[in-house]
Amino acid sequence: MHYLNAHKLMTNLPVVQAYFARRGEPRADLRIFMQDEHNLVLPGGRDIPRSSPRGVVPSMFGGDEKYLVRIAREKQYRAADIVLEYNVPNIVNIKSSGKFSRDLCDRIVYCPAIPFGYSNAGGRQIDVLTNIINTGEPRRAAVIEKLEGFPGYRNAQGIYDLPGLQSLYRSAKIVVNPHQTWHHHSIEEFRVLPALSQGCLVISEDVPLRTHIPYHEHVIWCRYEDIPGVVAATLADYDAIVDRLHGPALQALLASMVTEFERSMDAVLAAGAARSSRVSRFLSAIRRTLTRA
Repeated sequence: MHYLNAHKLMTNLPVVQAYFARRGEPRADLRIFMQDEHNLVLPGGRDIPRSSPRGVVPSMFGGDEKYLVRIAREKQYRAADIVLEYNVPNIVNIKSSGKFSRDLCDRIVYCPAIPFGYSNAGGRQIDVLTNIINTGEPRRAAVIEKLEGFPGYRNAQGIYDLPGLQSLYRSAKIVVNPHQTWHHHSIEEFRVLPALSQGCLVISEDVPLRTHIPYHEHVIWCRYEDIPGVVAATLADYDAIVDRLHGPALQALLASMVTEFERSMDAVLAAGAARSSRVSRFLSAIRRTLTRA
């Protein structure tokens, strides 16, 4: 098995590794692409390949603008036997566009970023947390400046290992997630879902196709300009909101998401094995025909 793109910041990679540890190693030549880029990007955004087609999903800002379908590493995307997408809206944007073959779409699997078992333990010393690496990005820098007005605010950097992230999220009451730019609007699930799984209240800037996200009812969504006010209101009513958004229902939902991922992987691997078998039989038939001739 060969990962075409995998790194330690992918908090869904442990889900894949656990799957293969339980199922056993797949065939040696299996190619898996761990897709980690924004797919829902408005025209005018940076780093958009020229081949990115216009999709059908309308901009979350309103108007007539539609999101592009941004495939950042198209060669790897097309070369992979399985494409693991880190959020559902990316997949909906690809499939609804009608610009990609059924064969490619059938190889896409949603792999949720759930590297930890669910926990809602207490002892949370950080009132408001961001873990933004590029604090020089103007849009996020403005949010950080406003959040610094909260006495219990912290922006954590340099924590990339799973034990460190787990400890960080278990120490925070609220995790705030603004988009990096005005154009890139895929949900930042590598941050949002692990934080949610460790008992944080997650305040995220709104996203397109929000209701397609399996856990969307457990996130506090708001507009970019409303983030400071929503943070203040959430802190003021913290205990009641935790009771509403966390608990056994969320724990069961997260477990079901992993189960669904495993079911989808089983199906894609079985389909791939069937294709390989058909190709092998076809080639064998050709060889027999040539031998008789």
